[in-house]
Amino acid sequence: MKDFRETNFKKIQQLLDKCVAHEYGMKTNALALKREYLTEAQMNDYIRQEIFNVTENLVSLCQKNRALHNIRFDILMPDFLWESGFFENLSLDERKKYISFQCSSFDMDKYLQSSTCYDEQLPFFSSIVRLVMQTQYLEYLQQLENASHASVPLDEKSEEQPKEEEKAQPEPTKIVGKSNPFKSVLTTQQIKLLVECINEAHIFTTTITPKILSDFFACKLNGVLKSNNNRLLAYLMMQLSCYNYIAYEWQSVIANNKLVLAKIKDKYLTRSDLSSATDNVKCIYPKGYEIIDKYIKQLQKG
Repeated sequence: MKDFRETNFKKIQQLLDKCVAHEYGMKTNALALKREYLTEAQMNDYIRQEIFNVTENLVSLCQKNRALHNIRFDILMPDFLWESGFFENLSLDERKKYISFQCSSFDMDKYLQSSTCYDEQLPFFSSIVRLVMQTQYLEYLQQLENASHASVPLDEKSEEQPKEEEKAQPEPTKIVGKSNPFKSVLTTQQIKLLVECINEAHIFTTTITPKILSDFFACKLNGVLKSNNNRLLAYLMMQLSCYNYIAYEWQSVIANNKLVLAKIKDKYLTRSDLSSATDNVKCIYPKGYEIIDKYIKQLQKG
């Protein structure tokens, strides 16, 4: 019985992920269109207001829907409907509805006409879609706001500030301790297990060793790795992040330290490349994901 329940929940998760991807695409496309008509200052004000509105919506959603309390911190997990406490928080009648739902009957066109049309058969479905989509959208808005703050126009700098060449150059400060950009908590044994996983799934174009993977997580590679499948790489890193083995900001660490080359063009993978790959695997699992899931389960066993 348990295997059937888990299988059906994972099929429902895939339907949910597709709905989230559609809603998220609509939001970001609309925002991109607005950027064509608004000035930079107007756009910055609009993004700030959007961040406030989305935050208010998320708080309201969680307050009104008891079932969302147990999943709001787990929605980065690929199978959060099953892996989080969502199932346990449902009533007996609600559980029966999820278990008996025929995924083949799901009509995307019907959903697009009315997002709440499946809420009777799948309790809280539309609310979960909104929760996940708005969480992703909020993160996107915050990235845009941070990017706008990072680029300060030259004419806004104080004329009283001395030129760079006139400033006294301070002596470099010696930082002691071991650098850990990924905030990795992986042990030597876990690194060895992940090496088996990466090589079996052919995530990179070359076979790696524990030394190479350790250097990767320390951002001290003697060269670079070349991706064989961006989606599989994103799926692995996302899983490691979800279970707190590495930092949530793994995309930025890979991009900023130029650790991985794209498969076709010899260019370093950017945060945008990795973010797109991550969004894709949330909707449709990449071929070979089951290999990664197998090793992640082994990692959790210790």
